[in-house]
Amino acid sequence: MKCYAITDKGGKEQNEDSFIAEKIGSFYVFGIADGVGGLSFGEIASKQAIETLRKNIQDKETIDLKEEFEKANQSVLFEGDKRKTGMATTLVAAVLQESTGKSTIAHVGDSRAYIIDDNIWKTKDHTIVQDHANGGAVLDEDSFSNPERHPIQKALGVKNRIDIEVNRKLAKDSILLLCSDGLSDFVRDGELAAIARQYDPETACKKLIQKARENGSTDDITVIIAHVTDGD
Repeated sequence: MKCYAITDKGGKEQNEDSFIAEKIGSFYVFGIADGVGGLSFGEIASKQAIETLRKNIQDKETIDLKEEFEKANQSVLFEGDKRKTGMATTLVAAVLQESTGKSTIAHVGDSRAYIIDDNIWKTKDHTIVQDHANGGAVLDEDSFSNPERHPIQKALGVKNRIDIEVNRKLAKDSILLLCSDGLSDFVRDGELAAIARQYDPETACKKLIQKARENGSTDDITVIIAHVTDGD
């Protein structure tokens, strides 16, 4: 397993992204949280979600990401109540079983996970424009630049009960990539995949951030890339 994670501060005073990229027991655990803009303490909300995830999966033989997301949601809600303010965060996470390459990917919001091999699979953003795309009203090519791509419909810290999307995928002999929307809003999937395929994880992460900045991104950007190759 070769992996690399990096976060790059955007134009805001605080970096509102947090991440985890660790081997815990027999699992690799990757996750990115992006504090929701327009609300207070986005950096606190994202950190709370990641730290809750990290703390709760220690020493577990099996990991239920839906359950862990629910705990993270309650933790963000509690922190908001304590500070008497609204706060929220996206969260995307992947738990990869080292021996088999089987992965569980869960997400809430518009931080994404990709599995890249000969094809590109990705999570679907919880946004208004993605709902339109799901219904066929907007083409994917159009949705990249659609002005409605930013408002998200789901986030941790908004409601007591949260609808969490979970996917189970085989990531063996492929590239697993997680990122916040500071990257995915400014680098199209094809170019993103091409860079991830061409370079080692560290170089690819840095080149993707550079490309997003060249394309106008001023948001925080967090990228995690893992090469899941046969024989790991």
